[in-house]
Amino acid sequence: MSTVTQPDTRPSQGDIHRSSLAQAPSAKGVIPYMEGEIVALEEEIRAFRAGEREDSQFLPFRLRQGVYGQRQADSQMVRVKIPGGVITEEALRALGVIADRYAPLGKGHITTRENVQFHHLRLEECPEVLRILGEAGLTTREACGNTVRNVVGSPTAGVCPDEVFDITPHLAAYVRFAVRHPLTQNFPRKFKTSFSGCSDHDAVASAIHDLSYIAQVRHIDGAEVRGFKVIVGGATSIMPRLGKPLFDFVGEEDYLRVAEAIWRVFDKADVLRKNRMMARIKVLIDRIGFEPFRAMVEEELASIGPIDPVPLMELDDEFIEHPPALPAGGANGHQPPPEFLEWKASNTFAQKQPGYHVAYVTIPQGDINPEQFTALADLVARYTGGSARATQNQNLAFRWVPEAHLVDVWRGLKEIGLAGTGVDSIVDVTSCPGTDSCKLGITSSMGLGRAIMDELDSWNGLLEDPEIRKLHIKMSGCPNGCGLHHIANIGFHGAAMKGPNGVQVPAYEVFLGGSYGVGRPEDTRIGERLPRIKVPAKRVPQLVRSLAVYYKENRLDAESFNDFLQRVGQEPVASIAQEYSEIASLGPDSLDLYMDWSHTSMYKLERGEGECSA
Repeated sequence: MSTVTQPDTRPSQGDIHRSSLAQAPSAKGVIPYMEGEIVALEEEIRAFRAGEREDSQFLPFRLRQGVYGQRQADSQMVRVKIPGGVITEEALRALGVIADRYAPLGKGHITTRENVQFHHLRLEECPEVLRILGEAGLTTREACGNTVRNVVGSPTAGVCPDEVFDITPHLAAYVRFAVRHPLTQNFPRKFKTSFSGCSDHDAVASAIHDLSYIAQVRHIDGAEVRGFKVIVGGATSIMPRLGKPLFDFVGEEDYLRVAEAIWRVFDKADVLRKNRMMARIKVLIDRIGFEPFRAMVEEELASIGPIDPVPLMELDDEFIEHPPALPAGGANGHQPPPEFLEWKASNTFAQKQPGYHVAYVTIPQGDINPEQFTALADLVARYTGGSARATQNQNLAFRWVPEAHLVDVWRGLKEIGLAGTGVDSIVDVTSCPGTDSCKLGITSSMGLGRAIMDELDSWNGLLEDPEIRKLHIKMSGCPNGCGLHHIANIGFHGAAMKGPNGVQVPAYEVFLGGSYGVGRPEDTRIGERLPRIKVPAKRVPQLVRSLAVYYKENRLDAESFNDFLQRVGQEPVASIAQEYSEIASLGPDSLDLYMDWSHTSMYKLERGEGECSA
């Protein structure tokens, strides 16, 4: 489809909501902060503690405020909603205060949806945490629950050399339009959205979201018209699906109308409310078919009047980058150390603006401690345009860094242990929190991630192979896919298996051949699961090495890993995995297999009822 149904002038359900947002004074940050919501949260907490609120009443309210229950009793996770991943200097400092003052583990965690999470917080302290965030232009509003979740955007928006146009203002308008909208407060399930503006790489994996906007430009009647390709129906989890194009081109004046039409169709799908575990928009499309779904969206569009995004696109001054001046003398003339040159080659690239670079900060598994938050804020203030951007690989991107100052940025990062090389490579391992905090977790995916990184450190010459360095390794502690394991070249999700004596063993299922990020969204691939094979958690790092060695020794020249898998088929790699799946009976020599990574006690599957679908 190349056009959308034209609007009539009848008012739509969101008219009052749009009008109030457009007329509201500019707020710090993208999402307006409302103190009344924090006061209401305090009142609800008091009522809940006093037994005046049932958990079924309190839970959805708490989730809309971004406060999420953990597997540990009376322990909360606060999820900070960071639209487009944009984190200002002030925001970094606020996140550091929270990590230091309220997080028992002394850290914040960047997620694969560009959020920042804090774990093990006391419920009564959550309102104060939300106030600290609000003062810094951040919010947790609708970061959890059956709402429009955090909207991810390319970390290089506005500076990418192959960019069609900067999608940041459009992303901000969409976020403002969605938050607190009457339609978005109780969807059948959560709703995930992305924006991308680059033409030859897809930094946000557009095909795995419920709704994705990809920047396009058309020449109509001699004029350049901006708009978006609209993709719907993507998601991972137990029924992974790649999104499909709903409209080839939607003018920027219509993209919010299209969003509201899709939300209406989703919200009206009462059949999805019968089973929250099977209630994503991909399920609706599977049930009724893509063309009937498109027809339903077009029918809704016919009754939605014009929605002007311009009043919602204005960004607060703190979110407008102010590039530092380029040094007049260029480099200082000193020979930079080899470590820096390696980091520069793997973690930086030139922006489309001459003289400036993007520098990626590799954050191991997305964890940042208070001292690092503060130091990162100092670096952002001194060397960038005023903000960093979180990425889906749990890293940060510094933008507008003058090339002559890259060595200073590297030195600053080295002082806080964040000068690692190999961003977006095999050593840039991605993991969800798993059993560290999640009720749905089956295995310690964070522990496995650390073990794989330790294993990679011992590879030496194997890591010098350029094709092996291109591989992506990702893991999730359960089948839901928060670690994005479905789109990794080598992916794992948590499972449990039993030894010969019936004792449980922590294990993983194996996915091979996924891909994302290179080329068009249509090039994204879901990895194939090795059937009927589970590998004990303690043997997964060895399996990764064996797969890499087999690939290196048997590929054709520079044959990619995924092409190699297509050529050799599943049988030989399944045979390798099968070798690691056998379990000896519990005894002194096999005890380690019966304990998960980062644990010293015997494994036992303990999976609670998650709150994602509450």
